[in-house]
Amino acid sequence: MEFEQGYRSTRQAWIDGVNQFHSAPKETYTLPWEKMASWEQEAVKSLYHEVRSLILPGLKKGIRLPPEHGGYLVSAIWNVLMFQLLGEPKPSYVKHFDDLDAWQQKTDIKMFEAIEAAVLQEIT
Repeated sequence: MEFEQGYRSTRQAWIDGVNQFHSAPKETYTLPWEKMASWEQEAVKSLYHEVRSLILPGLKKGIRLPPEHGGYLVSAIWNVLMFQLLGEPKPSYVKHFDDLDAWQQKTDIKMFEAIEAAVLQEIT
């Protein structure tokens, strides 16, 4: 599996979700991979691997999470990563999934779907 492709597809899912669901996104929300801060790239890489490790065994058995659960998973892992990488992250970086704006919940779901698609491609 080419993990770099998975990282970039995860980031692209974020960008696509922001563009689709956010009415007025900040420019920094949609920066391409090459222009992201290194800590944010590290977060996306770690997110990808954490989600992958949790869903891979189920996918090998044909078990798939509902998209909403996948979005919740992305949100929860992202929050943990923000504390690990930033120490004291901004409160907006670590909101509970249920407290996120609808655009961000939908975008987290898109990120999960991108990771799931990459893992499914890996195992087929």
